[in-house]
Amino acid sequence: MDHDDRIRQAAFLRCRELSRRFAGSVPWGMIEEGFQLDGERLYLAGKARGIHRPRQMQRSVLSIKTTRPRKGRVARYDDSIGSDGYFLYAFQGNDPSSRDNTCLREAFEDQSPLIYFYALVPGVYQILYPCYLMGWDPQGLRCTVAVGSPHELRLSDEMPWLAQPIDRRYSTIEAKVRLHQAEFRELVLNAYDRHCAISNLPIPDLLQAAHIIPDRDERGRPEISNGLCLSTLHHTAYDRNLLGIDPEGIVHIAGSVLEQHDGPALIITPAKTDCCAW
Repeated sequence: MDHDDRIRQAAFLRCRELSRRFAGSVPWGMIEEGFQLDGERLYLAGKARGIHRPRQMQRSVLSIKTTRPRKGRVARYDDSIGSDGYFLYAFQGNDPSSRDNTCLREAFEDQSPLIYFYALVPGVYQILYPCYLMGWDPQGLRCTVAVGSPHELRLSDEMPWLAQPIDRRYSTIEAKVRLHQAEFRELVLNAYDRHCAISNLPIPDLLQAAHIIPDRDERGRPEISNGLCLSTLHHTAYDRNLLGIDPEGIVHIAGSVLEQHDGPALIITPAKTDCCAW
């Protein structure tokens, strides 16, 4: 394994640790800390630039990053999803031969794995890895990005990064579903100040975003107006019609639940919320 590959492996391990610690929604402050390798600190991504190769690497890139501008600001680059199902990633600036874009082209030529920091909301990222550049469009000033399978990271002495992808298109579709869910969760939790709407529980690890109108319904859009911030317990009860909230904000608990010895645990509510049974 050459030095660049050792850097990638250490970076992937750090990303796995962060993703597990923050349930997939990683704050920029933790990404910015980077990681240690051979007594040196390396950075996972750059704050000001979306294309990042640490000075310790010789070729290709370690990561790419999108941004989600704060309210009232406009995104500098148009990163989106293409008709082929892959992510579209815009070049840095308008010169395909600039240093950053040359590094990006090397990643495409080598098919070396990289990390994709995808912004869910300002300052919060989902980390996608390993990712690969599947297309290079210097006229359109963009490339296409596919999400690979973790199985592709199995190493061998001869070909450490050349395992054949199981199905990168399928893996990319799965990643988009995760992003959709994670973005909706962040929007809803922020709208409720990261407190359960019923119990007022303030522990983010135990909070989820519930759809008022299910997402399988064409009206069930992933918008704040269609979301409730609920604890895992209350979300499960809500989905199973054991708990409901009417337009007046009154919480209704199924009589079958209240008959149980521990049923009242569902109706611990903030002072401003009324509760009744049905």
